[in-house]
Amino acid sequence: MIENTKVITCGPPIMIKYTIQSLLKLGFADKDIITTLEMKMQCGLGKCGRCNIGSTYVCKDGPVFTNEQLKSLPDEF
Repeated sequence: MIENTKVITCGPPIMIKYTIQSLLKLGFADKDIITTLEMKMQCGLGKCGRCNIGSTYVCKDGPVFTNEQLKSLPDEF
């Protein structure tokens, strides 16, 4: 079931957090869990700096990320 399967999730940050935890317990790999961080975006152009997490700009580098990518971001996410 899990082989060759990708999971895409979106929604409120708290829902995404617990959904990812559940998917990991089910055996999904970090690279196969895909989510969005659109809730962090303001201007969408990388000008305001409100969406940056460390040196990553959600609006320019995303807003779609794998869980593998999320793990490389600073703890503020």
